[in-house]
Amino acid sequence: MAAKSSIRPTYAVISKAAGVSEATVSRVLNGDENVHPDRIKAVQDAVAKLGYKKHRAASSLASGRTGLIAVVIDDDLSIFSDPFWATVTSGISRVLMENDLQTLLMVANLDSLDGPVAHSLQGGEVDGAIFFQLHKDALVKRLVKQRLPMVITGTPHTSNDFVFVDTDNFGGAHEATNHLFSRGCSQVAIITGDIETTAGRQRLDGYNQAYRKSGHVPSKHLIAEGDYSFESGKAAMKRLLDQVESLDGVFACNDVMALGAIAAIEEAGKVVPDHVKVVGFDDSLLAQTSRPTLTSVRQDIVALGEAAANLMIAQLRGEDAQPCILSTELVVRESA
Repeated sequence: MAAKSSIRPTYAVISKAAGVSEATVSRVLNGDENVHPDRIKAVQDAVAKLGYKKHRAASSLASGRTGLIAVVIDDDLSIFSDPFWATVTSGISRVLMENDLQTLLMVANLDSLDGPVAHSLQGGEVDGAIFFQLHKDALVKRLVKQRLPMVITGTPHTSNDFVFVDTDNFGGAHEATNHLFSRGCSQVAIITGDIETTAGRQRLDGYNQAYRKSGHVPSKHLIAEGDYSFESGKAAMKRLLDQVESLDGVFACNDVMALGAIAAIEEAGKVVPDHVKVVGFDDSLLAQTSRPTLTSVRQDIVALGEAAANLMIAQLRGEDAQPCILSTELVVRESA
């Protein structure tokens, strides 16, 4: 059997092989559904035989589509110390690839509406954008006016009618805090994430409500802010141990900070969970392999990415896309 030529077949070659006009070849390859099924099959058979592959740049010019979906993280490169991002983007990419779309990762602070990421999103370089860690809605509001399909991962800051997918951050934090009280803790601290994001604020709100409902009085000295990194979790825990002598429980708003907190507790000569009980959030692989193993609020991170991608696909198809909230579950292990 002869090897297929490395030269990309032209429409003229395909039309001759299929026994149809070049115009028909063009219509079939660009997805025109108003072509007779017999002719569609003839073109498809010829394409398969000749080894034709569409040229992305030419296809983009013809269809107005780039085949690229931006995944925009409103932060800096330090986020990649957290395995959350690799997991969630794998969920997004799998769904997009199944629909012949590719992921274009963009990481930048979106404070400016005139930065390079903003220009790319407004310049027609992508077919849609999925946002994470969004601190402000200004850019999103501008893109809405351009009718760029978008999904916000995390509840939007304002009541605008954005399509979004989120985890039940409030409920997960509430359950984590309740669990610490149920295990006999009386002085429960929180190491927050970025409270300028809705996820960070919702987890703090869940902690505060659980604290009040428990009959205990929350103190500002029990709230330490982190940035989701190991180093921030460790530093925050050191401050809490210095300020609160009777501290016996801590809820860290992700697993990475929880491990930083455990490191600080052990350096202070204390034992987890005997002296201080610790709960994290995410239930990442880190929670399952740490010593002691980490009690953590499980959010389905892969499903979060898949849901965001499916909402994007629905918009690209002109279908209805409704916001959704994914549930959480507390997974109890050795640390609390």
